Amino acid sequence: MLYQSEGIVLDQQDLGETDKLSTIFTEEEGLVKAVVKGGAKPGSKLRGLTQPFTYGLFQLWRGRNFDRVTQVSVKDSFPLIMEDYEKMVYGRYVAELLITVLPERVRDQNQFRFVLSVFRCLEEKDDPWVIARWAELGILSLGGFAPTFSSCISCEKSLGEGPVYFSLRNGGALCADCIDEHSTPREVPEGSQIRQYDEIIKISPGALRTLQILSSKPISGSYQSDKLMCPRINAVGQVREEITLLLRKYMAFVLEKRLRSANLVESIEDARR
Repeated sequence: MLYQSEGIVLDQQDLGETDKLSTIFTEEEGLVKAVVKGGAKPGSKLRGLTQPFTYGLFQLWRGRNFDRVTQVSVKDSFPLIMEDYEKMVYGRYVAELLITVLPERVRDQNQFRFVLSVFRCLEEKDDPWVIARWAELGILSLGGFAPTFSSCISCEKSLGEGPVYFSLRNGGALCADCIDEHSTPREVPEGSQIRQYDEIIKISPGALRTLQILSSKPISGSYQSDKLMCPRINAVGQVREEITLLLRKYMAFVLEKRLRSANLVESIEDARR
């Protein structure tokens, strides 16, 4: 059966000596894996049309195990991402996160439009850190794993000026009154692979406000436009470090795995401290 859909190539790998296997997030069919016949050959017409980050209208043949790409009309290839090493690393990270979170063959137009906006913002903006954090919160939110920063997840009261904490186990912020009397905020060594179910992390007022801004856009309604407004924040110093560490831990907790591309992202971020 032949079908067509807008799509974004998230990943590609060798399949035998002459073919490629592309992972494509399509608007109509969700996440699909499709063979690019002859895609490994230098003279292949489809070779240059199915590289990672290619956004276009794909014509595909539905197969038993994998679909097959038959034609592509490219709309954008995000060259400013591909030409910038750091942006390319972040782009790969976002793509791997999306592949990890999304089930195959599940249509999700909101997620599709959001991720398309993420790549456009990543190409446009100078600070990929902001876009990466926005992407993490948005993809998790639309995938059903949204952390809560707007109110206390226990008593549901608005978070005031008092101490605020984040519970990994409960996936949200807690006010000081709702911290279990036997639980005390404690640090886990950075880089530890141990998943601390009961870990509670203190959040400064500046970090909380920034997290609220970053998480408000991805979860606010339906994505009908082709481009969402890129987040406009300037997180620096301690605020940036707090958010980076908190989201690293939350991502590892929720995904129950470490993304392959996380090492490169973290090396870039740690070098800038």
